[in-house]
Formats: sequence, C-alpha cells, structure tokens
Amino acid sequence: MAALDSVEYCQLSEDAALAEIGQSGTPLHPGLIKFARHAVHNFLTIGCEEKGLEPVPDWWVVRKTSARIWELYGWGRRYQSTDGRRREFRFLRLGEAANHRHDRTKTAIAAYVTAFGVPAVWPDPWREPFDLREARPVDHARVVEVSLANGSADVLFDGTPADAEAYYAEHGRRRVASIAAGGPARPGSSCAECKQLTSCGSLPRIPGVLALPTTRAPIRTVSTSDLRYHRTCPAQAHLRSLHLPRAYEYGAEAELGHAVHAWLEDAHRDGTACDPATMPTGKTAWSAGRWRVDGDAARIGARMLRRHIDVCALHHSDTVTQVQVEPRLAVHDTAAQAVVLAKPDMIYMDDGGWVWRELKTTQKGRWFHDDLLDEFPQLALAVSFLAEGALGGDAAMARVELEVLRPEGAEIDVIDPTDPERLAKAREVLRRLAQPWRADETFEARPSKNCRWCPVSRWCPSFPGSDLPDEEDSGAW
Repeated sequence: MAALDSVEYCQLSEDAALAEIGQSGTPLHPGLIKFARHAVHNFLTIGCEEKGLEPVPDWWVVRKTSARIWELYGWGRRYQSTDGRRREFRFLRLGEAANHRHDRTKTAIAAYVTAFGVPAVWPDPWREPFDLREARPVDHARVVEVSLANGSADVLFDGTPADAEAYYAEHGRRRVASIAAGGPARPGSSCAECKQLTSCGSLPRIPGVLALPTTRAPIRTVSTSDLRYHRTCPAQAHLRSLHLPRAYEYGAEAELGHAVHAWLEDAHRDGTACDPATMPTGKTAWSAGRWRVDGDAARIGARMLRRHIDVCALHHSDTVTQVQVEPRLAVHDTAAQAVVLAKPDMIYMDDGGWVWRELKTTQKGRWFHDDLLDEFPQLALAVSFLAEGALGGDAAMARVELEVLRPEGAEIDVIDPTDPERLAKAREVLRRLAQPWRADETFEARPSKNCRWCPVSRWCPSFPGSDLPDEEDSGAW
C-alpha cells in the first residue's frame, strides 16, 4: 500500500517505487519483498486513467452519531472521476480467483461507503473521529477485487447509490449490527496482536506448553503445522504465515484424506453418531466439503469410512458428552511468549475427562517413525495441553486418541497424558521443534529437494528451480 501511495499520490515512477520496497523501515523477508514488488506491478497494470478515474487519497466514511459516534469505512484503494460523480473501490486479494469465495458482507460495506461515504482524513490519534470533508453526491459506485497474484480484476458490485443501499440492507446491515453489539471472546490467531491480550480472561495462560524456558521476546503465534514447516525450511514457514499465494500442494492421497476428514466432520457436527446408511458406497464419485473423489479413490475412501464405524466414539460409548468437532483452541504460553494454536479433529468429554482425538488416513502398513509422538507432533501438543489442564475437566481421566483408518481396517492408539514417560517424550518432541523456531529471527531458506514441492517457492529468492541435475537430486544437497 505504501508503494502504491508513492506512485499514485507522489508521482514516483513504478521502477523507483519497486526499488524502494524493503529498503527502509522494519526489515522485510526477501520473499516478502519479492512478492510485494510482484503485487505492486500487477496492481498498477489495472490502471485508472483510461477509465477516466483518478486515485483518491482520502478515505470514504459513513458516520452515524447517537450516544456514540459510529463510523463505517472500507480498507482498499479508492478512485473517482474528476467531478466525483463516479467512484470505484478496489479490494486487494493476495491470491488468485480459483476457489475464492467472495464475502458479500464485505462487498456490501464497500459498496455502501463508496456510494455514500464522505471524504475523510485518517484520525491521529486513532481514538479521535475521522476529519470529514464535503463531497458531491455520487451517481455510480463500483466495487472491484484485484488479484495481486496475477493482476486479474473481478467486479463485485456495479450500480447506483440506491442499488448500493439495497445491497447493504440485504447483506451488510445485520452483520455490522452484530459486530457493533459484540459477543463472547473467541481466542485464536488474532490474540497475539490484540491490545487486551494481558487483561483478557478468555485466553488461558499456561507457561511451558511448548516445553521452552522463559524467554523475553515479542509474542508470536504458532501451531504444530508451523513448527513442521519451520523444520523443513524456515523461509517456507515464514512465507506461509504471511498468507502469500501458494501453489496447489495436495496430491491424490492427501485429497482423499481431506475428503474422509470432511465427511466425518460434517457427520459429527451436531455431536451425533455418524449414520452408516448415508455413507458413500464408492460405486460413484462422492464429495465432502470442497473435496471430491472418484474412481479408485472414491472406493478406497468409502471403505475407510465404513471402518470408522468400528471405532466411532459416538457409536460405542454412552458416557460421551460435549462433543466438539474441529474446535479452535488457543493458549498463551507465557514462558515461550507464544499464542499456541491447535485444532483437534474432535474433543469430547468421557467420564469427566477430556478426550482429544486425531484422525489419520493411510494406505501404508507402517509409519516412518517408531514413536507416534515423533510421527505426529500434534499428538505431543495434545498431551501437553491435557497435562497442563488447558481444557479443564478431570485430568486423571483425560486421554489422547489417534484413530487410524485404512481400507482394510481401523485402530485406536491411546496416549495417557498423565504417564510421566509419555509426557516427557511429548515435551522433548515439542522442545526439539519449538526451540529453533523461537530463536529464529531471519527465517532463512534451507534449499533442498523439498523446494520442488514447496507451495511458496515462487516467492523465495533462494529457490534453485525445479529442473535439478540428477546428482543434486541424489543427495548433494
């Protein structure tokens, strides 16, 4: 945004603006600099002059004054005709349009402020209201979403102020009212940047979840997936965390696993047992969530689902209560200075203790590691969460379960978080993964054969290319 400002408002050339990215201010990762330059170039190809529009530095703000001052605005780029009668608001989307779902609420708010917003200067300090200016009535409003990955532009709204008001009434007003009304706290990935982090009572504070010694450092957010990515390549972990556009990263086996997961997630959503009568037969293609499988994959997936019935907790226990499917859990590890995130496949209460169940699908006969905690670090985190009482309940009755589905059978492996040996092993696994991540300040690339299937290699200046000589692929890395 700063680079676009320098081009559109300060008449800096595109080349000069691109050269300035990353040269001052907070140090940026080389991969982020590469993406930002790519993004700025793609956005500027959209242009505005040929449409008779010019960039607008002012924000468009709709204000309502009652006992409080309420202000509505959109975050993006703004353009208008010379007379101000035509306006265009542009969202910036990191990725491409494929599999992208437009948020109608967001579009409705943008359309409304584009049609009725008053030009305003950003308040300084932030607690003050916007400084509103006068403006002519608008005849036409347009909302566009621009992909920074490829420079494509999708028109989300195009109409008169009356059209914008109707669209907002249908898709925006109720949501804005619910946001203004507030609601219960939902600890998660945004906690680390929340100004009320230290005073919020909804985020459990548990030192030692990651088994690290006390450190004085800026707070970070992390999951076991982040730690695994960092182990493979710190640069990949960092660029993923920035949500930069990624190449498609799932093979056929992974797609099948996601489909099975999605089917069971939906089947157990209301805390009820899955219905065998509704399970796919595998004779035809079937879908679950955004995943679709056909042919052999459809048949294998259907067999896995049938095997699940033999180990489904909701089929075989009368004491299961408080079922939560894929809940988003978060704790503040005050020793590691990290908001630790977890998303179990399922948790449920059984005889007073919480049970944390993870699901894995495989067609292989054995795992790579001998110990499940080494194979699946999320199990180690589950042990740590339960051992530290992060979920509450009777700790003595808590357990971690790994459900493994294969076409020919299913099994449950149980880990007791109160077992000193298992807890020590879990902490060893977490410490081994988390310590290098917590100490890392530069997230440098670690080139290897893994670069070939790294989904963010496009942005990595250290990417050696896919066409590697045979001798490099044989271990010279």
